[in-house]
Amino acid sequence: MRRRNAIFSALAVSIVLVMLAGGCAMNHSDEPQHTASGGQSLSSAKEELAHKSGLRDTGIEVDTSYSGASKRSLITVEATVSDEAQIPQVIDYLAQVGWSINEVEPDTGIFVRIRFTPQPIIGKVAQTNGWTTATYSSATDGLKQLVVLPKAAVSQRFGNWPGPAPKP
Repeated sequence: MRRRNAIFSALAVSIVLVMLAGGCAMNHSDEPQHTASGGQSLSSAKEELAHKSGLRDTGIEVDTSYSGASKRSLITVEATVSDEAQIPQVIDYLAQVGWSINEVEPDTGIFVRIRFTPQPIIGKVAQTNGWTTATYSSATDGLKQLVVLPKAAVSQRFGNWPGPAPKP
């Protein structure tokens, strides 16, 4: 599990570095950067995710990058599913959980990682189900698990940041 998380973190960092055009340093942190009204805390989101029926190996990572004096934040929400038919709803659910975290406003959007065997291309599933501006790569099985849902699309779907926590 640790190795899988390390590989995923390396992939996510690579994607962010490309998106930010290099010159960035990453700092993983569970510490709040600031808190907005509404939404839910990072600890509440982790607790909710850990107890969500039908999901296992769940997690939320908050990363901060710096490009010169500019600070950027991203949130990655992940899970393993056992029912492929549920993947479209899980994409929406994980995106809403990430968007509802009121301690860190994600600059680029929400990174969603879903594992299933055999591994479908999660970005393609997301695009087919209304996330038309989602970005992804299908170069490796690890990248097939990951989709980036842009901030504008997440905001349009769930409202201004922080959005409401998903209903149980």
